[in-house]
Amino acid sequence: MNRTKIYLYLLLLAAVVQWSCTVNDTPGEEITGKGKALLILNEGSIGMNNATLARYDIEKESLNSTYFASVNKRGLGDVANDMLLYGSKIYLAVNKSGTVEVIEAATGKSLRQVAMVTTGGASKEPRRLAAHGGKVYVTSFDDTVTRIDTTSLAVDGSVTVGLDPEGIAVTNNRIYVANSGGLNWENGYDNTLSVISLASFTEEQKIAVGTNPGSVAADSQGDIYLTVTGNYVDEPAAFKVIRNGSTIAETIADIAWPQRFVISNNRAYIITGAYGEPYKLAVYDCLEERLVTDHFISDGTEIPNIYNVSVDPVTGDLFIGSTDYVHPGDLYWFDKDGKLKKRLTTTGINPSVVVIQQ
Repeated sequence: MNRTKIYLYLLLLAAVVQWSCTVNDTPGEEITGKGKALLILNEGSIGMNNATLARYDIEKESLNSTYFASVNKRGLGDVANDMLLYGSKIYLAVNKSGTVEVIEAATGKSLRQVAMVTTGGASKEPRRLAAHGGKVYVTSFDDTVTRIDTTSLAVDGSVTVGLDPEGIAVTNNRIYVANSGGLNWENGYDNTLSVISLASFTEEQKIAVGTNPGSVAADSQGDIYLTVTGNYVDEPAAFKVIRNGSTIAETIADIAWPQRFVISNNRAYIITGAYGEPYKLAVYDCLEERLVTDHFISDGTEIPNIYNVSVDPVTGDLFIGSTDYVHPGDLYWFDKDGKLKKRLTTTGINPSVVVIQQ
């Protein structure tokens, strides 16, 4: 496989799943109790304009694979890379269409399409989402982070970071952004993590972390975890931590070939494998600083190609999307002990982020 094909393949795998569990647009009050439905973001295929949002009714055990379209009488757009529940709204980054779709969490009704375009009118290519203090932050492949006010649903700020930013996390009164440089691979990837002040919304510094950083998340101590993908040739992928107050990215040697990951309740759930290695889901305890298991799935369920992982922060249930990149994929629903509860088939092309609809 040549390097161009490798990059296009891994661009689909690059990642930061972000979760928020507040009941209004000011963070703090946590949603509790059993959700009524799963909302499943299916990224779609590049250039095919076939991203979808599906809904699985838990009580009725029924799947509506065209939920967004049935509610809003139109499609979602071209390549939906991320979804974030924050307060009473859900935000969806639609990459090639150049929008952040904002919907009402309870009904799926579109409230606004926030335009994410350059001064020349081209898509900024929004990628990943994070939220804090009544604002949503969006990384985009035009080398920026955009700030959206959750009350007015208007863009109220932008800051330039490194090349082709991917994952994003907010902690310690700062925003941390992985600069991948993935679109610049022929001339060299980026290798930095931008640190942005929340107060001034300006970049304070860049931290060298390793070649082609992707996903970023934080634990309750303010430690920052990230994956670096390497160069797909002689620099392997690695899982790293920057401890609160430090600017040194330390490699966690127990995790081999990490891909996307998410942190929930101070546990990192990390997709590992690819390049001929079987896909698995590792679990790392961020507070105890130890690998809990390198194989979360405990009942023998086999998933041929793990695409993304999400966690219900209330129950600890996990949702794993599987794909062949061409046909509608499946969603596997596991309990916190790694036992399969349900498999939802053909939810959409490239099933990715899951949030709980209350």
